[in-house]
Amino acid sequence: MLKFFPAEREGRGENYQPKKVVRNLNPFLEVEKDNWKPVRLGENLPPKIVFIDGVRRTEYRVEIFDGNRFAGEGIFISIGAGALTVDLTGSTPRYSYPLKVVKRFFIHNTDGVEIPPLWETPVGEGKLLFKSLHSPMEDISEFANAVMRKMELLVLKEVYSPDSFVVADGPVKTSQFLPNVVYLVKESRYLYLQGLESVLFQLRKGERTPLFLFEEEVKRAKGNQTEEIKVKKVGCYVKIAQLHPQMALENPLSGIARLEVPQGGDWKIIKEMMDKGGNVAVYFANDPLRDRRSPQNLTPIAVLEKELRRLLGRYELIRRRIGSTLISLLGGG
Repeated sequence: MLKFFPAEREGRGENYQPKKVVRNLNPFLEVEKDNWKPVRLGENLPPKIVFIDGVRRTEYRVEIFDGNRFAGEGIFISIGAGALTVDLTGSTPRYSYPLKVVKRFFIHNTDGVEIPPLWETPVGEGKLLFKSLHSPMEDISEFANAVMRKMELLVLKEVYSPDSFVVADGPVKTSQFLPNVVYLVKESRYLYLQGLESVLFQLRKGERTPLFLFEEEVKRAKGNQTEEIKVKKVGCYVKIAQLHPQMALENPLSGIARLEVPQGGDWKIIKEMMDKGGNVAVYFANDPLRDRRSPQNLTPIAVLEKELRRLLGRYELIRRRIGSTLISLLGGG
């Protein structure tokens, strides 16, 4: 008989794992070494921008036993992905949601046991459905992130049109180059310049580094297996906010974000996209009084995340109901 016990390692959500840097293929993609210096962004702010993001929350983590034999672990998770459009053509920005999606899964790494394909959990007058997914990755949280990335990519494909400008939160999610789709990476701890980092200390708000070509090794799920692929990207770092003079002890790189796109697009188009993406990031840079992840967690992204988390429902209630379901159906503790 299968038994599901609450796991000691609990958490409502996990962040993406940092990618493994393979190498900087060409740091002088845009300029020669003697001209490696800050590039001023133009004034080309797109009139309409679509922001894409996803959120995930671990509702309940369990350890799974087949009788008295440990069989694996699992997590009940809720994932939301969506798009928010900001129209700047009027006197004030107008926000709208072209697409919002919420899905729920039970992700597990067991082998040789039969897991229910679908879990029904009553909440209020309705019920939530969690679809079981077997993780080909030992780390089920890593696989959950892969599921979220796939949902974000589906949202992107659904709302994308060549005449729109899209800013997707997080690293590149597909090797396919799409005109006017830029990916914004918040972290600046892993610098891919390999000896050219000094330019980052010279950047002022509204400036970017020259473009460079780099390669990352990414682990992804494919069917019932995992594979590691190398993704070539064009990227740059952008200074989206200037430090306050009284914050001199703060990391001088804290106001920097990275923009990236898959390699493969027209060179002129890529440069225009990076300038537009940089201007969007500067314009919507968040304030530390509103968001601890500021300035890189852009205001529209924060708004979209808040709406998606609202759609996930109340964590305390869902967790309690899942626990009751496990007890009543399978005799878990």
